[in-house]
Amino acid sequence: MMKRNIYKITALCLLAIVTGVTVYDSPASAATTTGSQALEIAPPVITFSADPGQTKTVQISLRNVSSGSVVVTAQANDFVAAGEDGTPKILLDDSTPNPYSLKDWIGPVASLTLTARQLKSLPVTITIPANASPGGHYGVVRFTATPPELKGTGVSLAASLGALILVNVNGKINDNLSVAQFSTEPVDGMSWLYESAPIKFIERLKNNGNTHEQPSGQITISDMYGKKIANVNVNLPPRIILPSSTREFSQALDSQVIGNKFLFGRYTADLKLTYGANKQVITSSLTFWVIPYKLIALAIIVLVGGFFGLRFAIRRYNNHIISKAQNQGSKPKHKSQK
Repeated sequence: MMKRNIYKITALCLLAIVTGVTVYDSPASAATTTGSQALEIAPPVITFSADPGQTKTVQISLRNVSSGSVVVTAQANDFVAAGEDGTPKILLDDSTPNPYSLKDWIGPVASLTLTARQLKSLPVTITIPANASPGGHYGVVRFTATPPELKGTGVSLAASLGALILVNVNGKINDNLSVAQFSTEPVDGMSWLYESAPIKFIERLKNNGNTHEQPSGQITISDMYGKKIANVNVNLPPRIILPSSTREFSQALDSQVIGNKFLFGRYTADLKLTYGANKQVITSSLTFWVIPYKLIALAIIVLVGGFFGLRFAIRRYNNHIISKAQNQGSKPKHKSQK
Protein backbone atom coordinates (compact mmCIF):
# COMPACT_ATOMS: atom_id res chain seq x y z
CA MET A 1 0.00 0.00 0.00
CA MET A 2 2.83 2.42 0.86
CA LYS A 3 4.56 1.72 -2.45
CA ARG A 4 1.34 2.36 -4.32
CA ASN A 5 0.84 5.65 -2.49
CA ILE A 6 4.32 6.77 -3.49
CA TYR A 7 3.43 6.39 -7.15
CA LYS A 8 0.22 8.26 -6.59
CA ILE A 9 2.12 11.40 -5.63
CA THR A 10 2.18 13.64 -8.63
CA ALA A 11 5.44 14.89 -10.08
CA LEU A 12 4.11 18.42 -9.96
CA CYS A 13 3.86 18.26 -6.17
CA LEU A 14 7.17 16.47 -5.73
CA LEU A 15 9.01 18.86 -7.99
CA ALA A 16 7.69 21.83 -6.03
CA ILE A 17 8.69 20.22 -2.72
CA VAL A 18 12.07 18.73 -3.66
CA THR A 19 13.44 21.29 -6.08
CA GLY A 20 10.84 23.94 -6.59
CA VAL A 21 10.96 23.11 -10.32
CA THR A 22 7.82 22.21 -12.25
CA VAL A 23 7.70 20.85 -15.78
CA TYR A 24 5.08 22.07 -18.21
CA ASP A 25 4.71 21.03 -21.83
CA SER A 26 1.32 22.41 -22.75
CA PRO A 27 0.56 20.98 -20.19
CA ALA A 28 2.55 18.25 -18.38
CA SER A 29 2.41 16.74 -14.95
CA ALA A 30 3.25 13.52 -13.19
CA ALA A 31 -0.17 12.10 -13.78
CA THR A 32 -1.50 13.25 -17.12
CA THR A 33 -5.04 12.38 -18.06
CA THR A 34 -6.68 13.26 -21.35
CA GLY A 35 -9.55 11.11 -22.49
CA SER A 36 -8.83 7.67 -21.02
CA GLN A 37 -5.01 7.86 -21.12
CA ALA A 38 -2.94 8.49 -18.00
CA LEU A 39 0.62 7.95 -16.75
CA GLU A 40 2.42 8.27 -13.46
CA ILE A 41 6.18 8.53 -13.01
CA ALA A 42 8.74 8.00 -10.26
CA PRO A 43 11.10 9.54 -9.42
CA PRO A 44 10.23 12.89 -10.97
CA VAL A 45 13.73 14.26 -10.20
CA ILE A 46 17.06 12.46 -10.64
CA THR A 47 20.24 14.07 -9.32
CA PHE A 48 23.77 12.68 -9.35
CA SER A 49 27.44 13.57 -9.84
CA ALA A 50 29.71 11.90 -12.38
CA ASP A 51 33.22 12.11 -13.82
CA PRO A 52 33.93 13.00 -17.46
CA GLY A 53 33.79 9.85 -19.56
CA GLN A 54 31.59 8.01 -17.05
CA THR A 55 28.31 6.28 -17.93
CA LYS A 56 25.38 6.17 -15.54
CA THR A 57 22.16 4.19 -15.85
CA VAL A 58 19.13 5.33 -13.88
CA GLN A 59 15.75 3.65 -13.53
CA ILE A 60 12.48 5.47 -14.16
CA SER A 61 9.24 3.73 -13.19
CA LEU A 62 6.11 4.29 -15.25
CA ARG A 63 2.60 3.26 -14.33
CA ASN A 64 -0.41 3.21 -16.61
CA VAL A 65 -3.32 4.35 -14.45
CA SER A 66 -5.86 4.22 -17.26
CA SER A 67 -8.27 1.40 -18.07
CA GLY A 68 -6.68 0.56 -21.42
CA SER A 69 -3.28 -0.29 -22.90
CA VAL A 70 -0.90 2.47 -23.99
CA VAL A 71 2.34 2.69 -25.91
CA VAL A 72 4.84 4.92 -24.12
CA THR A 73 7.51 6.78 -26.09
CA ALA A 74 10.26 9.04 -24.74
CA GLN A 75 12.07 12.16 -25.88
CA ALA A 76 14.98 14.04 -24.30
CA ASN A 77 15.20 17.84 -24.09
CA ASP A 78 17.18 20.46 -22.24
CA PHE A 79 15.62 22.95 -19.86
CA VAL A 80 16.60 26.29 -18.36
CA ALA A 81 15.02 28.67 -15.87
CA ALA A 82 12.10 30.54 -17.44
CA GLY A 83 11.77 33.17 -14.72
CA GLU A 84 12.43 33.81 -11.06
CA ASP A 85 9.71 31.54 -9.64
CA GLY A 86 11.46 28.24 -10.38
CA THR A 87 9.40 27.20 -13.39
CA PRO A 88 11.69 25.71 -16.06
CA LYS A 89 11.50 26.34 -19.77
CA ILE A 90 11.81 23.23 -21.91
CA LEU A 91 14.03 23.94 -24.91
CA LEU A 92 12.37 22.53 -28.01
CA ASP A 93 14.48 24.67 -30.35
CA ASP A 94 18.20 23.82 -30.69
CA SER A 95 19.11 27.12 -32.33
CA THR A 96 20.14 28.77 -29.04
CA PRO A 97 23.48 27.53 -27.62
CA ASN A 98 23.12 26.05 -24.13
CA PRO A 99 26.31 25.53 -22.08
CA TYR A 100 24.38 23.39 -19.61
CA SER A 101 22.94 20.98 -22.19
CA LEU A 102 22.34 17.34 -21.26
CA LYS A 103 19.99 15.94 -23.91
CA ASP A 104 22.72 14.68 -26.25
CA TRP A 105 24.21 12.67 -23.38
CA ILE A 106 20.99 10.73 -22.87
CA GLY A 107 20.91 7.49 -24.83
CA PRO A 108 17.90 6.29 -26.84
CA VAL A 109 15.02 5.26 -24.61
CA ALA A 110 13.09 2.25 -25.82
CA SER A 111 9.33 2.51 -26.17
CA LEU A 112 7.20 0.11 -24.16
CA THR A 113 3.62 -1.04 -23.92
CA LEU A 114 1.77 -0.84 -20.61
CA THR A 115 -1.47 -2.64 -19.99
CA ALA A 116 -4.08 -1.15 -17.67
CA ARG A 117 -2.62 -0.44 -14.21
CA GLN A 118 0.71 -1.99 -15.17
CA LEU A 119 3.98 -0.74 -13.68
CA LYS A 120 7.33 -1.08 -15.44
CA SER A 121 10.83 0.20 -14.81
CA LEU A 122 12.64 1.77 -17.74
CA PRO A 123 16.45 2.15 -17.83
CA VAL A 124 17.83 5.48 -19.03
CA THR A 125 21.55 5.73 -19.80
CA ILE A 126 23.51 8.99 -19.51
CA THR A 127 27.03 9.02 -20.98
CA ILE A 128 29.24 11.92 -19.86
CA PRO A 129 31.63 12.97 -22.66
CA ALA A 130 35.31 12.85 -21.82
CA ASN A 131 35.59 16.56 -22.60
CA ALA A 132 32.44 17.56 -20.70
CA SER A 133 32.69 20.92 -18.97
CA PRO A 134 32.57 20.74 -15.15
CA GLY A 135 29.43 21.87 -13.38
CA GLY A 136 25.71 21.43 -13.86
CA HIS A 137 23.97 19.99 -16.90
CA TYR A 138 20.19 19.72 -17.07
CA GLY A 139 17.73 17.75 -19.13
CA VAL A 140 14.28 16.23 -19.04
CA VAL A 141 13.05 12.91 -20.40
CA ARG A 142 9.46 13.38 -21.53
CA PHE A 143 7.09 10.43 -21.84
CA THR A 144 3.96 10.34 -23.98
CA ALA A 145 1.23 7.70 -23.84
CA THR A 146 -0.57 6.76 -27.04
CA PRO A 147 -3.33 4.16 -27.58
CA PRO A 148 -2.01 1.21 -29.62
CA GLU A 149 -4.47 1.90 -32.45
CA LEU A 150 -2.99 5.39 -32.89
CA LYS A 151 0.66 4.32 -32.84
CA GLY A 152 2.57 5.77 -35.76
CA THR A 153 -0.04 8.39 -36.57
CA GLY A 154 1.66 11.15 -34.58
CA VAL A 155 -1.52 11.59 -32.56
CA SER A 156 -1.48 11.34 -28.77
CA LEU A 157 -4.43 11.54 -26.44
CA ALA A 158 -2.30 12.62 -23.48
CA ALA A 159 0.18 15.40 -22.85
CA SER A 160 3.75 14.41 -22.03
CA LEU A 161 5.19 14.30 -18.55
CA GLY A 162 8.85 14.48 -17.65
CA ALA A 163 11.53 13.32 -15.27
CA LEU A 164 14.12 16.00 -14.59
CA ILE A 165 17.76 14.92 -14.67
CA LEU A 166 20.32 17.14 -12.93
CA VAL A 167 23.93 16.06 -13.45
CA ASN A 168 26.92 17.67 -11.79
CA VAL A 169 30.12 16.90 -13.72
CA ASN A 170 33.09 16.67 -11.34
CA GLY A 171 35.97 19.04 -11.92
CA LYS A 172 36.51 22.74 -11.32
CA ILE A 173 33.18 23.68 -9.77
CA ASN A 174 32.46 27.38 -9.38
CA ASP A 175 30.03 27.97 -6.51
CA ASN A 176 29.14 31.65 -6.79
CA LEU A 177 25.90 32.95 -5.34
CA SER A 178 25.11 36.62 -4.69
CA VAL A 179 22.26 38.63 -3.20
CA ALA A 180 20.70 40.66 -6.00
CA GLN A 181 18.01 42.05 -3.69
CA PHE A 182 17.05 41.86 -0.04
CA SER A 183 14.04 43.98 0.86
CA THR A 184 10.62 44.07 2.44
CA GLU A 185 7.47 44.11 0.36
CA PRO A 186 6.04 47.64 0.12
CA VAL A 187 2.74 48.43 1.83
CA ASP A 188 0.98 51.66 0.87
CA GLY A 189 3.98 52.44 -1.31
CA MET A 190 6.49 52.26 1.56
CA SER A 191 9.02 49.48 2.13
CA TRP A 192 10.50 50.90 5.33
CA LEU A 193 7.49 51.83 7.45
CA TYR A 194 4.77 49.44 8.60
CA GLU A 195 1.86 49.64 11.00
CA SER A 196 2.17 46.06 12.23
CA ALA A 197 2.98 42.51 11.20
CA PRO A 198 2.86 40.63 8.90
CA ILE A 199 5.91 41.92 7.08
CA LYS A 200 7.07 40.07 3.97
CA PHE A 201 10.79 39.67 3.24
CA ILE A 202 11.94 39.22 -0.36
CA GLU A 203 15.32 37.83 -1.48
CA ARG A 204 16.48 37.60 -5.09
CA LEU A 205 19.52 35.35 -5.32
CA LYS A 206 21.67 35.25 -8.45
CA ASN A 207 23.66 32.16 -9.40
CA ASN A 208 26.85 33.33 -11.11
CA GLY A 209 28.49 29.90 -10.94
CA ASN A 210 28.43 26.83 -13.14
CA THR A 211 26.31 24.49 -11.02
CA HIS A 212 22.94 24.56 -9.31
CA GLU A 213 22.78 25.81 -5.74
CA GLN A 214 20.45 25.09 -2.84
CA PRO A 215 21.04 27.81 -0.23
CA SER A 216 19.82 27.56 3.34
CA GLY A 217 19.80 29.94 6.27
CA GLN A 218 17.81 32.44 8.26
CA ILE A 219 16.82 36.06 8.65
CA THR A 220 17.46 37.32 12.19
CA ILE A 221 15.31 40.24 13.32
CA SER A 222 16.57 42.49 16.13
CA ASP A 223 14.98 45.50 17.82
CA MET A 224 16.52 48.95 18.28
CA TYR A 225 18.34 47.76 21.39
CA GLY A 226 19.99 44.85 19.59
CA LYS A 227 17.75 42.23 21.17
CA LYS A 228 16.87 39.34 18.86
CA ILE A 229 13.13 38.93 18.62
CA ALA A 230 12.70 36.34 15.83
CA ASN A 231 14.34 34.09 13.23
CA VAL A 232 12.76 33.42 9.84
CA ASN A 233 13.88 30.38 7.81
CA VAL A 234 14.84 30.89 4.17
CA ASN A 235 14.32 28.34 1.38
CA LEU A 236 12.16 25.85 3.19
CA PRO A 237 11.25 23.48 1.66
CA PRO A 238 14.59 23.42 -0.22
CA ARG A 239 14.59 24.68 -3.80
CA ILE A 240 17.41 25.06 -6.29
CA ILE A 241 18.81 27.93 -8.33
CA LEU A 242 20.04 26.98 -11.79
CA PRO A 243 23.26 28.54 -13.17
CA SER A 244 22.97 31.89 -14.94
CA SER A 245 19.60 32.55 -13.34
CA THR A 246 18.06 34.56 -10.52
CA ARG A 247 15.46 33.11 -8.18
CA GLU A 248 13.12 34.92 -5.82
CA PHE A 249 12.33 33.71 -2.30
CA SER A 250 9.94 35.20 0.22
CA GLN A 251 9.00 34.71 3.87
CA ALA A 252 6.59 36.38 6.27
CA LEU A 253 7.27 37.81 9.70
CA ASP A 254 3.87 37.04 11.16
CA SER A 255 2.11 35.63 14.21
CA GLN A 256 3.45 32.14 13.46
CA VAL A 257 6.96 33.52 13.96
CA ILE A 258 6.56 36.18 16.65
CA GLY A 259 3.41 34.96 18.40
CA ASN A 260 1.50 37.78 20.08
CA LYS A 261 4.48 40.15 20.35
CA PHE A 262 3.69 43.81 19.79
CA LEU A 263 6.15 45.43 17.37
CA PHE A 264 7.07 49.07 17.78
CA GLY A 265 10.16 51.01 16.76
CA ARG A 266 13.17 50.42 14.53
CA TYR A 267 14.18 46.88 13.56
CA THR A 268 17.14 45.33 11.74
CA ALA A 269 16.88 42.19 9.59
CA ASP A 270 20.13 40.28 8.98
CA LEU A 271 20.16 37.69 6.19
CA LYS A 272 22.72 34.88 6.40
CA LEU A 273 22.80 32.01 3.90
CA THR A 274 25.18 29.12 3.28
CA TYR A 275 25.59 27.28 -0.02
CA GLY A 276 27.96 25.11 -2.02
CA ALA A 277 30.23 22.21 -1.12
CA ASN A 278 32.44 24.45 1.02
CA LYS A 279 29.53 26.05 2.88
CA GLN A 280 30.19 29.56 1.59
CA VAL A 281 28.33 32.38 3.32
CA ILE A 282 26.51 35.39 1.90
CA THR A 283 24.91 38.11 4.02
CA SER A 284 22.80 41.22 3.69
CA SER A 285 20.96 43.58 6.05
CA LEU A 286 18.11 46.05 6.04
CA THR A 287 16.22 48.22 8.52
CA PHE A 288 12.54 49.00 8.84
CA TRP A 289 10.18 50.74 11.25
CA VAL A 290 6.99 49.46 12.80
CA ILE A 291 4.81 52.33 13.99
CA PRO A 292 1.00 52.27 14.07
CA TYR A 293 1.01 55.70 12.44
CA LYS A 294 -2.63 55.63 11.40
CA LEU A 295 -3.69 54.85 14.96
CA ILE A 296 -1.33 57.50 16.28
CA ALA A 297 -2.66 60.04 13.76
CA LEU A 298 -6.22 59.22 14.83
CA ALA A 299 -5.25 59.63 18.48
CA ILE A 300 -3.63 63.00 17.72
CA ILE A 301 -6.74 64.14 15.86
CA VAL A 302 -8.90 63.09 18.82
CA LEU A 303 -6.59 64.84 21.29
CA VAL A 304 -6.40 68.02 19.21
CA GLY A 305 -10.16 67.96 18.70
CA GLY A 306 -10.68 67.36 22.41
CA PHE A 307 -8.30 70.19 23.30
CA PHE A 308 -10.06 72.73 21.10
CA GLY A 309 -13.46 71.40 22.15
CA LEU A 310 -12.55 71.79 25.82
CA ARG A 311 -11.09 75.23 25.17
CA PHE A 312 -14.28 76.26 23.40
CA ALA A 313 -16.39 74.88 26.25
CA ILE A 314 -14.30 76.70 28.88
CA ARG A 315 -14.52 79.94 26.90
CA ARG A 316 -18.29 79.63 26.66
CA TYR A 317 -18.52 78.86 30.34
CA ASN A 318 -16.38 81.88 31.21
CA ASN A 319 -18.44 84.10 28.93
CA HIS A 320 -21.56 82.77 30.59
CA ILE A 321 -20.25 83.56 34.09
CA ILE A 322 -19.10 87.02 33.04
CA SER A 323 -22.41 87.76 31.35
CA LYS A 324 -24.34 86.58 34.38
CA ALA A 325 -22.27 88.73 36.71
CA GLN A 326 -22.74 91.77 34.49
CA ASN A 327 -26.47 91.22 34.39
CA GLN A 328 -26.66 91.03 38.16
CA GLY A 329 -24.57 94.17 38.53
CA SER A 330 -26.80 96.22 36.21
CA LYS A 331 -30.03 95.58 38.12
CA PRO A 332 -31.38 98.77 40.05
CA LYS A 333 -31.13 98.64 43.82
CA HIS A 334 -34.40 99.42 45.85
CA LYS A 335 -34.06 101.72 48.83
CA SER A 336 -35.71 100.49 52.03
CA GLN A 337 -38.61 102.71 53.43
CA LYS A 338 -38.34 104.01 56.93
